[in-house]
Amino acid sequence: MRPVLFMTGLGNDLRRAENLAALYDAYPGPKNFISMYAQNAVNEAMSGRYGTTVIDIFPTFPTGNTIMIWHAIQGGKLIGFGQKGTYMKPEMTNYIQWIVAAGRGGVEMFHQCTGVPEHRILNLGMPRTDRYIGRKKGDGLTRLAKKRAYLYVPTFRNVKTDPGYPWIDWDYLDEVLTDDEILAVKPHPYGQQWVLDKYKHIMAVPRMEPSVNWLIDCDVVITDYSSIMFDGYLLGKPCVLFEKDRGYTETRGMYMKYPGEYCSRYATNEQALVKLIRSAAEHGMEQVDRECVNYVADACDGHSCERIINLIEKVNG
Repeated sequence: MRPVLFMTGLGNDLRRAENLAALYDAYPGPKNFISMYAQNAVNEAMSGRYGTTVIDIFPTFPTGNTIMIWHAIQGGKLIGFGQKGTYMKPEMTNYIQWIVAAGRGGVEMFHQCTGVPEHRILNLGMPRTDRYIGRKKGDGLTRLAKKRAYLYVPTFRNVKTDPGYPWIDWDYLDEVLTDDEILAVKPHPYGQQWVLDKYKHIMAVPRMEPSVNWLIDCDVVITDYSSIMFDGYLLGKPCVLFEKDRGYTETRGMYMKYPGEYCSRYATNEQALVKLIRSAAEHGMEQVDRECVNYVADACDGHSCERIINLIEKVNG
């Protein structure tokens, strides 16, 4: 069997490309890994040495027999042709032979945003979810394990125009949280790092560190539009949507009705946020949350890598 090329659009570190990393580790055949932005990426991908290329972002040049596995669970913000000002060009659709979706909702969404026919969009689940399905609080071995923990993980923004929520009242949050509570703040990897050293009940998580262990050990996930809410749901974690810039959903757009189809808890200020995260920690996920993840990620059951490896072996030349 010819080797498989794993190609990421997330930089040079395979660890950051969590879906590719999980599948790369699980794939038993000959393989290689390369960043799409490496100097030799085009020549490597088009060399003819590989039977299949697995990529975690829209391919910007033809790579032969290509399987696209998005780098996150798709279902939140509009991407592809659905996103205003998208970098995606019509010819990119022709570079994709197969798309892997996390759930039945993702099949419909990827069809909308790429134009790839639905029979070539396969509901197989996200590889990285195999690594955390079934894990419990404490398994992540982080500082969150011993307290009631809230993990704040906002979406990616343009760091040149919106460098990281400077208007959040961290002083208020630190004052009202108790010694039994902790708020961990993890910016998007492409964002800027917060400096929160002066606070007693708030800590900063390094932005380049994978989120999974912090998700495992938290009690509640706080986000705005990030698809990380679906990862939290798969771990049984309730979510609170915290939106202080309500124009974002109109300018970027969401696949489902926001916030009601994503989450049962929604805050626009710090006072409401504190009430909702405490309620979420007490009562857990609600029906809306379960319906959301069942639609967006119903194929994430701990066996995604097995199914995708079967696909690779079937189509690999």
